[in-house]
Amino acid sequence: MDFTLVEAATGPLVVCADSGYGGVWTWDPLRDVWQERQLTFACAGDTLAAQYPDAENDIHSVAAVVSGGRVVLAAGGDEQGFAFWDLDSGELIRGARFDDPYLAAIKEVRGDGPPMFVTATQCADEILVWGPSADEPVELPNEIGRIACLTASHGHGFSLAAAGGMDEGVAVWDLPLGAELGSFDTDEKGVPAVSLARLTGDPIVVAGVEDEILVWGLTDEHGDDPVQDPLTGHEDAVVALDTAVIGDRVLAVSGGDDATVRLWDLATGAQLGDPLIGHRGSVETVRTAVLDGRLVALSAGRDGRINIWDLQAIAR
Repeated sequence: MDFTLVEAATGPLVVCADSGYGGVWTWDPLRDVWQERQLTFACAGDTLAAQYPDAENDIHSVAAVVSGGRVVLAAGGDEQGFAFWDLDSGELIRGARFDDPYLAAIKEVRGDGPPMFVTATQCADEILVWGPSADEPVELPNEIGRIACLTASHGHGFSLAAAGGMDEGVAVWDLPLGAELGSFDTDEKGVPAVSLARLTGDPIVVAGVEDEILVWGLTDEHGDDPVQDPLTGHEDAVVALDTAVIGDRVLAVSGGDDATVRLWDLATGAQLGDPLIGHRGSVETVRTAVLDGRLVALSAGRDGRINIWDLQAIAR
């Protein structure tokens, strides 16, 4: 359903959502070790929880940060509000309640900066920024309605969050100010995938819109129009995106309903190499990371597997 990657004390750790399990699975990709992680029921403190003693967590989306020497997991699902846990102990840090708005999306803020989460709720269309101790959040203004996807990052003088609308539109926020930095129209088309990067020194937002990838600049000189022609090649909807840098090349990695993973040079708009074939069904999540000194992309899909792709070899 979803996964995230966190740098734990023992090395990189992939944390995987499993809606039918009640907890999460973790995978150490360098040692190829899988582990079940039991999690305290998110609604354990709710008065209704006693009426459902066999209830389990409903987890479709996960995010994780390291804070105070521990891995803090934030997760929730289509029928459960988000909650925070200590991943190792499984103990609740912040519980969900039965009357919480259901979770639409959750992401950790990646990069060099204070650990934070950004969450979006299904029912209330709220976008909230949380610290890992689950203190009171900051709400971001939302003009695009129902949220389909989120991303957020620190770095190079910027601290940004971006979201794609379920019905249409892309919005970007300045996290320290808690204010919208820009929004972009997608002609009433939903946006299931979004990522952030920097191109020629300026921040950009990259979005999957149907079977195309669109790129907008976030400085005044670019206006509201994409900075280049759409990136085309997928034969079905683009539903997963991430970005990375190799040398001076800014790359996007996309996953689609056509069961392929593709690599793009964002400066030229060109696809690098052939489509990456290895999934049997839609590719739901892609994440870039450095594993054992090499830049890779991890992809997961409806076939229940995670594939690792060597981006440095592909981008030569």
